[in-house]
Amino acid sequence: MDVYTEVIGETGMHREMPTVTVVVPAYNHEDYVADCIKSILGQDYPDIDLIVINDGSTDSTDLRIREWMKENKCSFRYVSKQNEGLIKTLNLGLGMSKGEYFCECASDDMMLPGSIRKRVEYLQANPVLDCVFADGYLIEGAAKTEKRLFKDNGKTGFRSSEHSIEDILSGRARIFFASGMIKRSVIDALGAFDEAFRYHEDWLLKYQIVIRGRVGYLDEPVMYYRVHSTNTSRGNPLWVREENILALEKLIAAHGEPLRGLLKQYLFREYLKYLKVGRKNRVDRDRLMEELKKAVKIRRYSLRVLCNFISLVFYGGGGSKGEVDVHENETR
Repeated sequence: MDVYTEVIGETGMHREMPTVTVVVPAYNHEDYVADCIKSILGQDYPDIDLIVINDGSTDSTDLRIREWMKENKCSFRYVSKQNEGLIKTLNLGLGMSKGEYFCECASDDMMLPGSIRKRVEYLQANPVLDCVFADGYLIEGAAKTEKRLFKDNGKTGFRSSEHSIEDILSGRARIFFASGMIKRSVIDALGAFDEAFRYHEDWLLKYQIVIRGRVGYLDEPVMYYRVHSTNTSRGNPLWVREENILALEKLIAAHGEPLRGLLKQYLFREYLKYLKVGRKNRVDRDRLMEELKKAVKIRRYSLRVLCNFISLVFYGGGGSKGEVDVHENETR
């Protein structure tokens, strides 16, 4: 593993500063990607392994990256490839990584000054932890704000010392995955990012880390998270429900009782949420009926299941258009 050694003071003391890999998956963010790269290379941490991967952008993202590299003479690895989606792009970056610690930064987000150093220091001060997550500020369009994603919205960051998997499932505690720094050995042990997912790389890995690892929370912003029209796919409620269902189904298949019983409770709720959102999005009735049947297997004699069944009997939505809208591909 690459290690940078820092000399501290005149005493000749040394402190090992592990290499941190930052992977930037870039897709159609021509207006933002240069600021993202600048914010990472401008960090006050001495050993950053930056990998930028253009995932087949159809705008000028590739040109902007190459222009920035030429003008600034900075050293980082750049890959431009055909579109494969966010998860495969992240796994490519993970396979190329040299760092002991791993971070992801979306190409429309930005790191705050000191972001990497503060997270490394937190992990070094708490060596039993496998990862640390933090808070972030919002960027609304082009305007930076001081609005914190968690603190200003009454949300609590997850800490293994205070919370359990049920706190994550219920939303009582949360993980802002984009703010994370994870030990590479932990990701390797869990099997990288699951390519069965399309948009939400964090769903399954987040649950797995909480169940099998030790998570810390740094209660301060470490990055800017941008909200704009071209990243709305990640917030699409239908895709959110689909991928959370997939994550819970995979966890149930991998774990026994008593965790399996708890997971089934929350999976049942996700099926019902999907039915509600699916009707609003005109998803095909046969598809909705499949999800209802899965809910029935978990809790056969539920009044909510009965109400959903009656609703679907008289449901007239669906068709090919709904299916196309649901599965449109986008990296972020």
